[in-house]
Amino acid sequence: MSVLPNDTIKIIAESAGISNLPDEIAQQLASDVEYRIREIAQEAIKFMKHSKRDHLSTDDINNALGLRNIEQLYGYSCSANDHSLLKFQKTTTTTQAIYFLNDKEMTFQEIASQPLPKVPRDPSLSAHWLALEGVQPLIPQNPSPYEIEEHHKNLHKKFKSEKALQLEQQAQALLTQQNKGNEKNGSNNNNNNSNNNNNSGMIYGMAQLNGINTVLGGNNLQKQDPSIPGIHTLPPNTSTIVKPTVKHVLSKEIQMFYEKITNSVKSDNQKLFDAALHSLKSDSSLHQLLPYFINFISVQVTQNLTNLELLNRLMKMTQAILESKHLKPELYLHQLMPSILTCLVGKKLCNSPSENHWELRDFAARLVSFVCRKFGDVYSSLQGRITKTLVQTLHDTSKPLTTHYGAIVGLAGLGRNVIQFLLLPYVPKYYKLLEPELNNNLSNPIKSMEANKVLNSIIDATGKFLIWVSEGENILSVLDLKDDSTSKKQPISLPIITEFSRENILKTLKIQYQSLFDLFGEKLLAYIKPDNDSESMILIP
Repeated sequence: MSVLPNDTIKIIAESAGISNLPDEIAQQLASDVEYRIREIAQEAIKFMKHSKRDHLSTDDINNALGLRNIEQLYGYSCSANDHSLLKFQKTTTTTQAIYFLNDKEMTFQEIASQPLPKVPRDPSLSAHWLALEGVQPLIPQNPSPYEIEEHHKNLHKKFKSEKALQLEQQAQALLTQQNKGNEKNGSNNNNNNSNNNNNSGMIYGMAQLNGINTVLGGNNLQKQDPSIPGIHTLPPNTSTIVKPTVKHVLSKEIQMFYEKITNSVKSDNQKLFDAALHSLKSDSSLHQLLPYFINFISVQVTQNLTNLELLNRLMKMTQAILESKHLKPELYLHQLMPSILTCLVGKKLCNSPSENHWELRDFAARLVSFVCRKFGDVYSSLQGRITKTLVQTLHDTSKPLTTHYGAIVGLAGLGRNVIQFLLLPYVPKYYKLLEPELNNNLSNPIKSMEANKVLNSIIDATGKFLIWVSEGENILSVLDLKDDSTSKKQPISLPIITEFSRENILKTLKIQYQSLFDLFGEKLLAYIKPDNDSESMILIP
């Protein structure tokens, strides 16, 4: 049902030469016309808000019509000289009231005698810097420091006046309420005493809220008593600066898109979630929503530490944001990394130990590795801080095995140097702590299963390093045999490699990492390069 009556549509149709319009068609046209009017009104309101005005003008309507490629309404203007033209007059008929504009009659001679308006300038665009590395340049297009200071002073005065008025109204309301209560008690003496006390207390509270170091008791000005508990004194000649809050205005369309994305993460609709991930990766107009998405991930991870399915979706959402070519998540890594590390080394990420939370930890480890590779050049201390956190977590024996698993896979994803210098030297000592849990299958099978997971992660991390070493000449960097000066530092028991075959590499690795082979034995042989005579390389001495 439209707010426009069918008779209005029929009258407009008759003026266009269409007579006897059926009621059904008139009703449908009324709904469509109402939709178009609302659409134009919404666009006009946007122009009004961007112009920092509170009243809608005819120029806003014309701009909205131009935006929709609709012919503008000529003859209407919001200039000061034409306000008289916009005064509608009312006349009544036998059926309804009609509003009309009383047009002024003008002769052609008056119009011809008027001077011609100035020729408007051609539209042009000019670019200038709003800020350079956070500093606003002093150019005519930007406000001067004096204008900015005056603006803040005016905001401060306005805030103080509004706050004082609000406190005065609260004090008056409490005084009135107190007077009514005392009148009911019927004691005039108590009434006067309580009113005086309340008056002093309220004005005292006003002075405290406004940062004043004095207390107004009745009509006398008294010094503040520093012995009163809960009252903090300020040093003399102290001025309080109230900075105005900056509001981030988002359009309705952007807000609806944000709700769609967040709802798809929380829902069970996989197709909708995949579409949301694709949009986060490829959409180039989501810069305004990036801080809100980061905050959403942080809050949801904190509040849903045992919801494994939601945590998986949140990490996939994080991956989509990090892989986007249009967004700049490096500005929010300080908010994003705690969520990723929580999913990596969290104590409990599911309701039941039988759930596959290991996959979530592996995925989070890949995200940590991706962040360090992509943003390590921008933030040189990023990988070092993450590595330090994971090493401390691994060396903390009070942490559960699930947390140690996350620390191991996280360190393994940070590269071979981290594995060689930080993880492998600690493996023999850690295996002694892990061995009792490996043999505890009957009494505590869950703990034994977690221990085996940790053991497999250590073997995989060691295997990544051995795969790189067994590629041939890479083993020289481990044995430090690249030149004569470094070869003197090698133990006599190490052989001099003359051929990069599997047998020579395996023999050398068993000597260099004897403790690892004693612990894991044949499990490490799968990571050594297979013997292939056609691909063997001879090192010429």
